[in-house]
Amino acid sequence: MQIVVKGKNLEVPASVKEEAVEKLSKVRRLFDRFIDMEVVFSEDKNPRIEDKIHCEVVLHAKGKYLRATAAAPDPLTAIDRAQAKLERQVRKLKTKLVDKARQTAPTHEEANNAALAAQAAVELEEVS
Repeated sequence: MQIVVKGKNLEVPASVKEEAVEKLSKVRRLFDRFIDMEVVFSEDKNPRIEDKIHCEVVLHAKGKYLRATAAAPDPLTAIDRAQAKLERQVRKLKTKLVDKARQTAPTHEEANNAALAAQAAVELEEVS
């Protein structure tokens, strides 16, 4: 998975980039079908706003885009908050996909019943 970290009207230090890559790569352990991730930092210039640093994370999975934004007084806290939101979304997506697969797949009993019915039909044809 490719992780791109960049700043919008803001210079992102190398230490923050490394921390972002390290923390956000942990999302991959929840679900491994991701293509790439983009992290964008921006800063508000308004002195009345306490949480000046915004972190936006866009995760591209096969056919899906997950987006999490968070604001904090410093970049590392913003990364933590965005990671928490993104993990919740990833868990929700994985649960949805797994439940959908379980609903469509036949259970063990259904497969056995179908096999027994087919075997009974073959035996009836042989008897006739």
